[in-house]
Amino acid sequence: MQRILVIPDGLAETPGPLGTTLSSFTPVALNAIARRGAVRRVATTPEGLAPGSEVGLPLLLGWPPSGVVSRGRIDAAAHGLTEPAGAVVHRVDVRHDDGRPWPELAPTALSLLHGLDEALHVQHLEGHRMLVWGHRDPTLPRRLDLDDLGAANGVEGTHDPDDLPRFQLWPDGETPMPILDSDTVVVCAPRSTMAGVARLMGAEVVHPSGATGRPGTDIAAKARAATSLLRDGIHTVVVHVGSTDEASHARDPQAKRLEAQKIDRDLLAPLAALVLDLGARLAVCPDHGTDPRTGVHLGAPVPAVVWGPGVRASGPNVVTEESVAHEPVVAGPWDA
Repeated sequence: MQRILVIPDGLAETPGPLGTTLSSFTPVALNAIARRGAVRRVATTPEGLAPGSEVGLPLLLGWPPSGVVSRGRIDAAAHGLTEPAGAVVHRVDVRHDDGRPWPELAPTALSLLHGLDEALHVQHLEGHRMLVWGHRDPTLPRRLDLDDLGAANGVEGTHDPDDLPRFQLWPDGETPMPILDSDTVVVCAPRSTMAGVARLMGAEVVHPSGATGRPGTDIAAKARAATSLLRDGIHTVVVHVGSTDEASHARDPQAKRLEAQKIDRDLLAPLAALVLDLGARLAVCPDHGTDPRTGVHLGAPVPAVVWGPGVRASGPNVVTEESVAHEPVVAGPWDA
């Protein structure tokens, strides 16, 4: 039986007085799938690990991490880079004090990181993200040095005493195992975390034109790519949409809602019709939650649905955090 997994990155949230993105509008296609499928919660963040795509994405693809996952190695794979054997690999970000990305400071941060140690290799990935590898964990420069050099280079806002720029060091750790093959194809944005995870795990990767991973990405192009792959007989197609998570990190609840609406209209609606035609199985499951008001990742089990032949309809008729609060928690997206 063919399968298709849709991963709206960071879509889940914690219910509160203002509700959540999923409860803020009526997703016609998702609700239709919910009425026919099994609605439940999926534990995408193993106990003891921090929530994030480097943990949730490989788990949804069948490799549950047992320890910290190396974001640096995933990003290297996403960008087509190969680190030397035995190297320690880290991603390093430059951020505002409250965690927001600070891409304008990237050139300054890069120059400071280059001066750390001649034995370290430093490469700018994009935006506020950099990759560092060598034979040891790097010691990051002081925040005041980044502040002073940024101001000297004309970067505005670095002398705000309440918002000193800071480095974020992502730890090295486990690498997702190559347990997949060409029977699994992942549709995603180029150079995304999903692209790196898919390549490390052995899946094929497809990047439709217009897929950026950010708000405004061409979600309909991903639906067309997935449709073509399924009609060509690919066994498992995974469609990852990163724009909901990026909108959350930008602290933009309205943009996140608009992206969720596009996922329902431009992706889930055509895929649901295709699933009926092919007799395939469809699962919709975020990789983790992200609060669009703070930009913080959330590790609670996420609302999800699976539908198709052999799946008994169960649970609520809508997929929201409130509706699944008392539903069973399962280990993966295909568990009914």
